[in-house]
Amino acid sequence: MRNKADRADGRTSAEPRHVILATTLREAIARGDFSPGERLPPERDLAERFNASRTTVRLALSALKSQGLIGSGHGQGTYVRRPRPIRVMAMDQDRRDRRAENDAATFNAEIARQGGIGRQQIVSVSPVPATGETAKWLAVPEGTMLLARRRVMLVDEEPYQLGDSYYVYELVRDTAIAEMAPVEEGVLSVLEQAHGSPIDHFVDELSFRMPTPEETTALRLAPGVCVVRVIRVAFDAYDRPIEAFDQLMAGDKHVLVYRVPAE
Repeated sequence: MRNKADRADGRTSAEPRHVILATTLREAIARGDFSPGERLPPERDLAERFNASRTTVRLALSALKSQGLIGSGHGQGTYVRRPRPIRVMAMDQDRRDRRAENDAATFNAEIARQGGIGRQQIVSVSPVPATGETAKWLAVPEGTMLLARRRVMLVDEEPYQLGDSYYVYELVRDTAIAEMAPVEEGVLSVLEQAHGSPIDHFVDELSFRMPTPEETTALRLAPGVCVVRVIRVAFDAYDRPIEAFDQLMAGDKHVLVYRVPAE
């Protein structure tokens, strides 16, 4: 038997008014009552429509902003954010046949297939000492000299990912990987040539967290949007790591797709 305080929609009258209003507005957005990019009614109109105070409306809108559902611009009111996620076939993107098919530019080719224009902006290419974390990824002593390639992946000139790749410096110092320029034949192909054997497999480690202020700025994230960190380590047939790729994805701009064999 339902408690007298329970509502038919599962919420209770004990919930604060702004929480109830935020849930109501979130459900309206999910139903399509407010379309992506559409401006929400002014606070005074929402207050009148839902018989709520302006303070309650502001708190509800603040909650939706923190969840990344709505945004605001100077003098433009509040609007429903327009998500434009890309689909990432996570298990397939670095496969040898995909690299050959796409002339090495797998990111750009995948974005083109989805109707956008992808490019990579190289931020820096420089030697760095291995930290405790990068040393663990590449199975080398802390302090070992590594080469770091740092870049931003953009879709239609909007930043979607930050990507830092690490290699043992002595292995790649005389290759195109060490140059401050795109690697036309593909970084992984050059890496395999320098290493003298092909990449056998990759291991991914995914984690989810809120971004730092610097990451929020770099990826132009709305309040409340999380980031997905993917550490992908490339191994040869003897389980020796030869590349560590530290990738940071905007949580609202990606759908990660994994195809898992049944055998």
